[in-house]
Amino acid sequence: MKKSFLALMGVGLLLSSSGCKDILEEDPRSVLVPSFLGTPQGIEAGLTGVYSGMRNIYGNEQGMFMAVTGTDEYMRGIATQDGLDEYNRGGGFGPASGVFTNQWNIIYRYINDANGVLKYSASVQGMAPARLQQIVAETKLLRAQYYFLLVRYWGDVPLMLSFVETPTKAISRAPIADVYNAIVQDLNDALAGLPDQTAGFAGVPNTGRVTRATALHLLAKVHLTRATSSARQADDYAKAKQYSEDLITNRARYARDLEADPAQVFAEGNENGKEILFNVQYNADATFSQTDPFNATGANVSTFLFRSRYDLVGNMVRDIPNGRPFSRFVPTPYLFSTYVLPGESGPTLRTTDTRYNKWFTTLWRVNSPGNNGGNAAAVRGDTALWYPGYQLSAARLARIAGRTPAPYRVIQPSQYTTEYYPVLNKYDDTRRGGVNNPSTRPFIVYRLAETYLIAAEANMYLGNLPQAVAHINTVRERAAAPGRQAQMRITASQLNIDFILDERTRELAGEHTRWLDLVRTGKLVERVQDVTKVPRVQTVPGGTYGSAAGANIQACYILRPIPQQEIDRTSGLIQQQNGCY
Repeated sequence: MKKSFLALMGVGLLLSSSGCKDILEEDPRSVLVPSFLGTPQGIEAGLTGVYSGMRNIYGNEQGMFMAVTGTDEYMRGIATQDGLDEYNRGGGFGPASGVFTNQWNIIYRYINDANGVLKYSASVQGMAPARLQQIVAETKLLRAQYYFLLVRYWGDVPLMLSFVETPTKAISRAPIADVYNAIVQDLNDALAGLPDQTAGFAGVPNTGRVTRATALHLLAKVHLTRATSSARQADDYAKAKQYSEDLITNRARYARDLEADPAQVFAEGNENGKEILFNVQYNADATFSQTDPFNATGANVSTFLFRSRYDLVGNMVRDIPNGRPFSRFVPTPYLFSTYVLPGESGPTLRTTDTRYNKWFTTLWRVNSPGNNGGNAAAVRGDTALWYPGYQLSAARLARIAGRTPAPYRVIQPSQYTTEYYPVLNKYDDTRRGGVNNPSTRPFIVYRLAETYLIAAEANMYLGNLPQAVAHINTVRERAAAPGRQAQMRITASQLNIDFILDERTRELAGEHTRWLDLVRTGKLVERVQDVTKVPRVQTVPGGTYGSAAGANIQACYILRPIPQQEIDRTSGLIQQQNGCY
């Protein structure tokens, strides 16, 4: 039986069965009528297609540019996507942006696919009722997740809850209150039909497929987000507390828990570990995944985006373990500073909170003696490059320069550039098929540590400060160096939204959350203006470090521009964000 691609044409939309390689086994077909969704085989394939759309958002370069950069965490690198990192209108930031257009189209494509699954699920024959109920629940959660992205990026958006099979221009934007109501309804429906645990894709437990734990986390996050929007409801914070604490209290029921060591959260091979609530699956089958190293469509390139230019350093050459250095996302000084505790200095900086040293790579080892003007006497495996994270004394630098058999490169904080900086290693993939190949690691979307932070924030706004502090301290104590848990604990007097945002950066840096976090808390403009600076030239080792985002950002940029293509296609029924673009 040959695997096939399920294509369903409707307003230029495709229903893809490329979610996992073992889901669809059938006689060869190229184009199938929509009614195929009304069969057991078709409805399973349709759901897999809805899952597969997440690959074009999470781990995808355009999706990552929308969520990660242009914030207080990450700023401009050596290349950009439509000026998103600096809100650069001259660089493509605006309604004509390919990034905004593509992400909008992708999300609506898979919403329509979800609508197709839901429509035809009512006519499926020959499928166990329990399985059909679960398919409907999974589909509704995924549709809610797609709409949750849309409403946070664009505000009022078209609310399409019925399957579109013929072209139409009669589309307009719905108020965000209606969109949030639809999201909450879908998630509550899903909560009733999802299992506590799942066999997952490819028979591996809890891999890829959503569960009741996913729904609880997402409901908590949706209510927390809506609470600061114009669609806020009086019970949003109470609901955020209810759902997040339900998951935390009953985590054993869902076989979920925090990893004991932060290093294990993103350890290769542990992407489906006990802390993970939802991830996006990838594989190396070219029939179902894009594995061409020069075409990143639908590929997981997250590891490339954060990687600095180790391949330009003496005694180094680009290789699979060290990754492909795109250098797109450069950490801000603020991000590095968040891991520093009071009283730390010099070599003790960032040693109490272990997340920095576990989630950032600061040392590279020789893999090509003599390369890039290096010393041929250098020994493989010896130090080639070190980012100490603090300024070294002249004497220490002199000792390193005189070291035998070969010195190594030291880059201090005052020397960081768009090419040289410590690297977030959460997405490292040492098992890629080639030096330039994208990753096939699952991309982690939601995990339990964030559930604790959601519970903390909700409790803070409800005035339950002791409970809020307890939730935050659970996450912080997990990150403490041995014997230093007391130093990591906070008190109620330290708790406010800025502290929570700092803690979310320490825990969730680079995890597709920051731009959305800053917008929902009303802190985007303030923090970008405070943290990012106009680029400045570095004399050693050369290059630039900084950002013009703070100078370019405007208050109205808390909403992304509606793609001009959509305004044109609907003859103006869909209108642009007022007074901004």
